[in-house]
Amino acid sequence: MSEPRSQDAASDLGSGSRRRTWAELLAGRVKRQRQGLGREHKLQESAVRLLRRHLNLNDLLLEVGGSACKTLCLNQWMDPEASADLSSSFIGSALRDEASRLGVPVAVLSSRAVASSFVQICASSGEPSHRVLLNAEQRKKMSSLLEVAQYLLAHSMFSRFSFCQELWEVRSSLLLEAVWHLHVQNLVSLQELLESHADTQATVAWLFKDLCVLCEQMEASTQHTDIARAMLSDFVQLFVLRGFQKNSDLRSVEPAQMAQLAMAVLQRMLMFALEALATGLQDESPAYRAVKSCF
Repeated sequence: MSEPRSQDAASDLGSGSRRRTWAELLAGRVKRQRQGLGREHKLQESAVRLLRRHLNLNDLLLEVGGSACKTLCLNQWMDPEASADLSSSFIGSALRDEASRLGVPVAVLSSRAVASSFVQICASSGEPSHRVLLNAEQRKKMSSLLEVAQYLLAHSMFSRFSFCQELWEVRSSLLLEAVWHLHVQNLVSLQELLESHADTQATVAWLFKDLCVLCEQMEASTQHTDIARAMLSDFVQLFVLRGFQKNSDLRSVEPAQMAQLAMAVLQRMLMFALEALATGLQDESPAYRAVKSCF
């Protein structure tokens, strides 16, 4: 009699809480693994944010073990003579190893390194007055740096987005010609860089100020006239194309943002030119001569 009662009890238990199938057990395991990966991803993102805020890359690379890696100082990247023996592949390999040791994406580390050197080149002129053009030494250093950056980009070791964000944080330290070289060397286009900054008004103010200085320096010196004219032509061409293009995709936000930025810059440049021509026609003011030279 006890055996039938046991079977009935087992049957009652099964009706209340059935055994899970293998598929359900495996699904639960996969879900837990995904949750673990999600936490790991969030932890990695936090580490990247901490790295971007507090890491001094010059000190970091100098602390890497081995005499070869100790020569990989960011200051040497900017000096073509000192970095002649450091190939792009060697620099890329050292950055990959260091990113692996730190547990951060190599593209983030490389972008931060290139941005740091980029800003140092812009600040190395030693001239207190506001400038937008590089000197000959700066152009040589910039060419070497961008060659390394292009190698990193070609080997999926460079993040354009991270690089742009780093540059916008130090916008006041940038030279307009250096930004233009990013476009010419096919590293980061002018449109991509401008669209990466959410504050359109700040971008317009920065561009307008530097374009005015570009016109003044173009009129004051004939040494860099060709480069200055090429810069102005590329910027104006971009603003005209993007400012007056018809946006066929109404769901797209970035073209609308770029069109707004382009129209704002063109409007301010036009007002500047008209005011300079109107007030400086009699006395040949510097602004009048600059506008006449550029336009």
